[in-house]
Amino acid sequence: MAKKNQGFRQDLNFQENINDTQALSNLGGVGLAADLKIIQNNLRNTSTISFDSFTANNSNFPDSTGFFTFPNREFVFSKDDVVTVSKNVSVGSTTLFAGTDYFITNSNVENQFKLSFTSSVVGVSTVIVNSVSPTDFNFIRKDPVLKENIISFIEPDIQDDEDFGGYLDGSINSIFDSTQANQENANYFVTKKYKGTEDTTVSQDIKFEGTLNLFDPDNFNTNPGILTDPKSPGIFIGNTRAFSTDNNPWVIDGDTLRTDSTEVSIGELEIQGDVEITGLSADFNSGSEVSATAFDKKIPVVINGETYYLLLQNP
Repeated sequence: MAKKNQGFRQDLNFQENINDTQALSNLGGVGLAADLKIIQNNLRNTSTISFDSFTANNSNFPDSTGFFTFPNREFVFSKDDVVTVSKNVSVGSTTLFAGTDYFITNSNVENQFKLSFTSSVVGVSTVIVNSVSPTDFNFIRKDPVLKENIISFIEPDIQDDEDFGGYLDGSINSIFDSTQANQENANYFVTKKYKGTEDTTVSQDIKFEGTLNLFDPDNFNTNPGILTDPKSPGIFIGNTRAFSTDNNPWVIDGDTLRTDSTEVSIGELEIQGDVEITGLSADFNSGSEVSATAFDKKIPVVINGETYYLLLQNP
């Protein structure tokens, strides 16, 4: 009968035991072989997700492009996870090689991430994605359980016993559930915030003070026919387009101002021809520019609901 730490038996002429489990038990005690199998398989653990889609890299919007995207998934790989691809894949700028380690970066841990040639410890070197070919491949993540992972679950020392609310109140599963709920709520409310990279649609009233600027950097509204396009930038009051660019809907046409708006108001009124005001005898100067400082009186006149002022001067 084999004994612990005995090694080879002399009565068997130092014949090697071909039963690895028994040999390890002889050397290290019963159960050692099973422990080593767990450690060995732990280092071989992997998980995979199949490629779904991508957003091509755009240097003008680096924070919102160049992602591998997974719209139908709830969770994807996270920062600095080590991954490879199941086959060689061209991404336009370079080739991802099967068996080569890459690192997850810029992951929202929900449905998108980028790849880096290096980890964040030494500095991220992002893989530029302009195209993907072929598309029938998987991302394979290495999933060993390391000492650092276990340390994360060790309850830390609590310095503030009076005000500290507790550490992981509830089960691990309930903590994961509440974390997911918080993330989903945050993602929903982010869609209601105003940002420069995406459309924002809200039903609430917008109140602001100061100047409101509207820009059309791509000159999208140059063609008047574009104004009916939903992507045409503009500010609307009710259903009326009030402004279409960073100036106003008025354009200079010869010596006059012209607009395509159906409902407009003007700030200056030019009087052409003789005007008679009952009870007032005066000569009206119309059709020419006169400095407003030349007048010392004004009379309000309401025309089509708009108030204008006639400037008067004593003879």
